[in-house]
Amino acid sequence: MSHPIRIAISGGGLAGASLLHALLPYPHLDVHIFESAAAFKEAGMAIGIARNALAALDLIGRSAAQCLERAGAVPMVGVRFMLAQGEGEGNMIDETKDEASGKRVTSIVHRAAFLRELLVDVPQERMHASKKLDTIDRNSDGSITLHFTDGTTHECDVLIGADGIRSTVRKFVLGEDDPAAFPRNTGSWAIMTLKPYAEAQASIGKGLVNIEDAREYMWIGNNAYLMHNVLNEGQLVQFVIASHKKDAESSDNWHRTVSGDEIEKHYQGWPPHLHRAVDEV
Repeated sequence: MSHPIRIAISGGGLAGASLLHALLPYPHLDVHIFESAAAFKEAGMAIGIARNALAALDLIGRSAAQCLERAGAVPMVGVRFMLAQGEGEGNMIDETKDEASGKRVTSIVHRAAFLRELLVDVPQERMHASKKLDTIDRNSDGSITLHFTDGTTHECDVLIGADGIRSTVRKFVLGEDDPAAFPRNTGSWAIMTLKPYAEAQASIGKGLVNIEDAREYMWIGNNAYLMHNVLNEGQLVQFVIASHKKDAESSDNWHRTVSGDEIEKHYQGWPPHLHRAVDEV
């Protein structure tokens, strides 16, 4: 070829950043990443990097796994599914773990910290913020021209969509009329918070929050759910509560206000130590 393969990644979140990190070492690839926001940043809850994703990071190379470590990820030796109420309250329903090797089944990491580490060594000229993709043209020579809302363009040979549930690239690939090009509300809602490790232990108990035997816990009740896990090298504990609202299914209502009374109703009858954790959220 007379020039490197030009690759454009639309979307500067964890998916796009991981791909960029994987492709940058190859000199025959000219890779650029485009983010619609004014800066490359992540918001929201911590995430679990499970076994398949951990294997993918290993395939990228040691540097990707090191990014995860530097971001303060905490390996979980198991994920426990617990019964929160009713007959058998407090019992473990099941546990996912690697009996043979005892290796981690998931690693919990804060989104923002992991993104920062993935992008820390990326040349600035490869990263383009405030670039909201508007339209896409296929050219007669097989190349693709990206048009951004600020009036600029970028030409590439390969376009990869990592631009989330409202993906412009997905609409381009599938067509504007394809139902799969548009997100649908499942009706589920979740609220999350982070607590200092000592405060979380005092709230829910040292046996359930233990960096020396780090496990993710998922408590299941009647139309209610509580998850907690350890992250940031054991300094923080994430709590997530979730439920489901039937009339929100397939709607465009992506955000809703949940009152304290509604939360209290969902978690009424839960054991005191779990109820305290819900109060923390």
